Amino acid sequence: MAVRFEDAYPGSKAFLELPALRVPAGWRIALNDLSDQLDPGLCDPASVLFSATNVGTRFQIEVIGGFRLKVSYAPWPRTERGRRIADQPLEFLDGEVVHELDTVEYAALIAELQHWIARCSVWVREGN
Repeated sequence: MAVRFEDAYPGSKAFLELPALRVPAGWRIALNDLSDQLDPGLCDPASVLFSATNVGTRFQIEVIGGFRLKVSYAPWPRTERGRRIADQPLEFLDGEVVHELDTVEYAALIAELQHWIARCSVWVREGN
């Protein structure tokens, strides 16, 4: 009997090297190439290793090659009177960087990533 990919994947090297992250509802994980086998000195400093966005709280968390964690916030677009414009797509190009961390320690990176995922799940940066 042939082994199906779906059955073999949980035991595969690609799956086993993924970090065990606690990610609450509301996050969209666009990319997760994190692995405890990564050497930060050999990573391309411009490559994105992890990217997650929470539309509800308007935060984006990225890990860039060389183990640089960046947390960004996309402020709500406002009218001339200062009222929030709803239903606008997130724009992180001009977003506010609220936290950055550079480390060479994988365990420290994962701990910090987990902390910021939890914090940005409930953090409200601006009111109505």
